[in-house]
Amino acid sequence: MRRTDRFRLGWILVHSPKCADPKVSIADELRSRARKPNPIWHWRLANPMKEGGPYSVLFAYKGKVFANAVAWVTRDVREDMKRRGFLFAFRLTAVGFPRRPVSLLELNLGRRARRHHSLIRLDEETLKKYHELGS
Repeated sequence: MRRTDRFRLGWILVHSPKCADPKVSIADELRSRARKPNPIWHWRLANPMKEGGPYSVLFAYKGKVFANAVAWVTRDVREDMKRRGFLFAFRLTAVGFPRRPVSLLELNLGRRARRHHSLIRLDEETLKKYHELGS
């Protein structure tokens, strides 16, 4: 059974340096949350996504993909997070980290890499290439 038979293709979540705390590594923060049961990763978009899943998602920062997970989209977000602009979140399972981060350039995203804001749509080839390069 192929990976995409079980999970819908999701996105590469591209983290912006201006939204990140310079004192905290985003990869370390994700590792810390992944150790807890039912980790949540909040996200901002003008129009929140529909609830659903499971999706395959990748996490990128500073031009490199540093993690992967299976995620469900939820709009069940705490009020304090909503006030900060986070209208939805990803409930994560099976968070994994490649042996080495994979450059977005190595994934041959073409125009998708240049036109993205904070999400890049995943396709089967990109997901397969990420797993090959990260192992």
